[in-house]
Amino acid sequence: MIGAFVFGRLAGENAIDYIQNLDYLEPDPEFLETEKARIYAPLNQSNGIPHTQVEYKLRRLVNDYLQPPKVSQKMEIGLQNFVRYQETLELMGAHDPHELMRCMEVHFIRDCAEMAARASLYRRESRWGLYHYRLDYPEKNNEEWFCHVNLKKNESGEMVLFKRPVNPYVVEVDVNREVYDVATR
Repeated sequence: MIGAFVFGRLAGENAIDYIQNLDYLEPDPEFLETEKARIYAPLNQSNGIPHTQVEYKLRRLVNDYLQPPKVSQKMEIGLQNFVRYQETLELMGAHDPHELMRCMEVHFIRDCAEMAARASLYRRESRWGLYHYRLDYPEKNNEEWFCHVNLKKNESGEMVLFKRPVNPYVVEVDVNREVYDVATR
């Protein structure tokens, strides 16, 4: 979780920097209405499938198809399941705002599962120990894959993956402090 928090903060800070020089655009009212209808839909079908059941099955699919060691065929099957699972999300029901929030969390879990499957299929190497180990690409390949894998949606809403170089980084270390901290432990 610490990585998610760190990257969430970095994403937020970068988003603030990005929008500083943008002109204000009025939101598309049609898009806003469509999103509002999508978000509130579970309240209109309170007898729908409970979010707990939908989330449980979705997490099982993630475990079944994205756990290491990773295999292309399993990840492809998982990806197909995650894309198709959008239909199941539309069957969820909610009785109150809390359940509605949990329904939306299940949407986010599905989105993350699809993104993880696509990114794992895109990166054809093994990296970071067991968690990103691929049987079909067991070696680390810094020449081709020492990069960030980014994902965005294109104009038609399809996920597109691309590589972004890793910026050079140097962490300054105060050797005297590090020696002192180790000695006092």
